Amino acid sequence: MPNRDSGEKQTRRRGLVLEEAILDAAWTELAERGWSGFTVEGVATRSGAAKSVIYRRWSGRVELAQALLARAQATALGTLQSRGDLRTDLLTILQDMTRFMRGPFGDASRGIAIEGDPSQHASVFSGKILVAAVGELIEQARARGEITGSPSSLALNIGHAVVMWEFTHTRRPPTSDDLAQLVDTIWLPAIRHSST
Repeated sequence: MPNRDSGEKQTRRRGLVLEEAILDAAWTELAERGWSGFTVEGVATRSGAAKSVIYRRWSGRVELAQALLARAQATALGTLQSRGDLRTDLLTILQDMTRFMRGPFGDASRGIAIEGDPSQHASVFSGKILVAAVGELIEQARARGEITGSPSSLALNIGHAVVMWEFTHTRRPPTSDDLAQLVDTIWLPAIRHSST
């Protein structure tokens, strides 16, 4: 079996190039093996990086998966465009989120929720908007005159929190009808109420 360290030196992957290669391998490993088969050793083999190289960056599979999810989420939400209507925007975010949760992202999210350090999990009550794109869409809605004030961060986190809870506990994303009901009866009313 070839020495992974020497292979790494031959290709001279360093810094962000190496990190991206590891994360690409991790995504493929997760997609093929699921959370139960997702290991640092498997990622090392697939990426051609030594396990020690991976462990210098991440303490284990939970931290590696968290980095993987952060990258995937940033990529997915980076292309988000307002549809010109807050209800449609909120529904689109949840629809995109549930599609994403059906793949490796969802499997890793459940694994992190179960195995990760609870003190490191973001709270919907923390005062932080958990999905930055929601804040951006709210600003656009305010500029259009759909809302007047600044909604509370708790109100802005409700949609994400409910979908994550449902998916983590039932292993199924909500249906399209469930998402529409969530937006119409809970999320949008909470945003409007807290922004007055």
